[in-house]
Amino acid sequence: MIALVASMMLTLFARLYYVQLLDPDKPQQSAHLTHDAKIVIPAPRGLIVDANGTPLVANTSVQQVTVTRDVLQRRADKGRAVLARLASLLDTSAALLAKQITPCSPKVPAPCSTGKPFAPVTVSQRAPQRVVLAISEHREDYPGVAVQTVSVPSYPNASLAAHLLGYTSQITAADKSRNSALDDVDTIGVSGLEEQYDAALRGIDGEQVVRLSPQGLAVGTGATTRAQQGDTLVTSIDGRLQALAEKSLAQQIKDSRKAGKAAPSGAVVIMDPQTGRIVASASYPTYDPTVFVGGVSNREYAKLTSTAANTPLLNRAIAGQYAPGSTFKLITSSSLVEHGQINLTDRYGCPGSLTIDGRVKTNFESESLGPIDLRDALGYSCDTFFYRPTAGEYYADQKRVAKDEKPREWLQAMARAYGVGTSPGVDLPAGEQSSGGYADRESRLARWKANRATYCANGRRGYPEVKDAKQRAYLTLLAKENCTDGWRYRAGDNADMSIGQGETTMSPLQLAAAYSALVNGGRLFEPTLGKAVVDGHGKVVKSIDAKVRRTVPVSQQTLDYIARSLNFGRGYAVSGAFAYLKSGYKGRIGGKTGTAEVEGKQDTSWLASWGPTYSKGGHVRARFVMVGMVEQAGTGATAAGPMLKRIWDGIFGVGSTPVVAHERPRTTLPKVEAGR
Repeated sequence: MIALVASMMLTLFARLYYVQLLDPDKPQQSAHLTHDAKIVIPAPRGLIVDANGTPLVANTSVQQVTVTRDVLQRRADKGRAVLARLASLLDTSAALLAKQITPCSPKVPAPCSTGKPFAPVTVSQRAPQRVVLAISEHREDYPGVAVQTVSVPSYPNASLAAHLLGYTSQITAADKSRNSALDDVDTIGVSGLEEQYDAALRGIDGEQVVRLSPQGLAVGTGATTRAQQGDTLVTSIDGRLQALAEKSLAQQIKDSRKAGKAAPSGAVVIMDPQTGRIVASASYPTYDPTVFVGGVSNREYAKLTSTAANTPLLNRAIAGQYAPGSTFKLITSSSLVEHGQINLTDRYGCPGSLTIDGRVKTNFESESLGPIDLRDALGYSCDTFFYRPTAGEYYADQKRVAKDEKPREWLQAMARAYGVGTSPGVDLPAGEQSSGGYADRESRLARWKANRATYCANGRRGYPEVKDAKQRAYLTLLAKENCTDGWRYRAGDNADMSIGQGETTMSPLQLAAAYSALVNGGRLFEPTLGKAVVDGHGKVVKSIDAKVRRTVPVSQQTLDYIARSLNFGRGYAVSGAFAYLKSGYKGRIGGKTGTAEVEGKQDTSWLASWGPTYSKGGHVRARFVMVGMVEQAGTGATAAGPMLKRIWDGIFGVGSTPVVAHERPRTTLPKVEAGR
């Protein structure tokens, strides 16, 4: 009994301590007087606009229904009749409404109210007009119930740039633990630019002073401080070019499927190589961020993350990583020339096949071109041209290893210099951008040590769940080989890397950044989407510029040579030019195709292109770099090539008005209207 009394007294003292010292709404005067408390008025979020000032994310007004619980609690039936009438109006149950407005506690689980006990609780995020009219015209039937007009994010262009913009959400307990300044009524960005620039977009909440009785019931109101809308984020996205990129990507998916390819997904990235800004980025399949406004249902979220639906929420342009195929030859060529393994004038063999490590590696369709220089090796995309020197590099490194010397691994070093294996550093959340990767001796050994037991177990059991006998035999043999020799890095691995195969992966954005270095003097940027943050008076409060991460260790002579070798004006001598042979602008652009093999799937189609080209100090420069990728769509020339051609046609104004002025990205800031 004594213990029980002591426990009760301890609980009472703890509660008194909270009320007197910690509770922000504690009485300020004696128990016979009212005291003030505050209700937070959420600030409208700032806009996100494109490079021309056109809103990509705006605000719209919606009607919400709220219930103030303490008003209902004063009624004889504790508001049960009111909740019953309201439930019928909202097509829900009175029991659910009662739970929603009851303050959360250890004994009251969700759904419950996380706000202050005297504050109105939203029970309908978007009230239909019939509900608004019923409550407004019969207020006497709905004491404690109110209709309020609030501002919520809107997406005037539906799914346009959805993967870049991201989406918003009501805050969670985890959000509040990370940022104590947040209030339950706030909306925060949880993906894309909405999350990256949330602090600027969120604005400053207002407040309504409420006078409370000693019992904590609202008995009046005091001063109101208006909320301040968040600042506007000006992006480098060109809305018209973005729309064209998305349209062309969707069209290519349709065309490739019609041609018998799986073509489940794809991406396009367009950069300004001189500034490092992203002017368009498309990913397929896509989604409409509107589904997240007011809260996304579990069913809708499951669809967005479903592999059966090809994961629409995944931004393949920036977060995806794929074997780049022959587009990687930019990096391989840079390494071979800069390390003296080949030069820009001599001819080297391009046989139809080459045996490395006892395995035969062939060109596409086993084509043999004889001795050719680097110019034609790039143009015709001869794989065996690159196999021989990179295999030789491997053997030279093995001799160093045998002497207990460190291998040089020049190809891997050049890949790192071009950004492979490192997050691109774009101004998006870190979890929404991939690093890509490649194999080397160190990583191969580390992976083998971590997975050897699994390799050996799979080799013993033989994959009985795989129905295809040929595939089952292949996987079993591979597992057995990895069990004993999975730590080995071989000459064939280096040869595979030289043509963007094996374990080499990149995102379309990483490839765009690498090719930007080709036509901007070797600068590897950390790309940006944001351009400036502008306040409600049109004043720039923050300028956003892409940072140069490094200058690639490649001479300007080599960069110019590669760019000129791949100019589409060379016609059939450049494989990527096939879709452009009849275009009037083919001599003003260049590009490198890629056809990446993927085990158990159809080939991935790539094209990395640039243009319109111009000369600066005698060196090759370009206004745009454009990279396209379509999974399981065949060769680069048959899918990515025509897909990007439709976009280049739009830039050059073929058959219509150009989608961008003067064939170049906009560099000046647009005029931004406050609160638009």
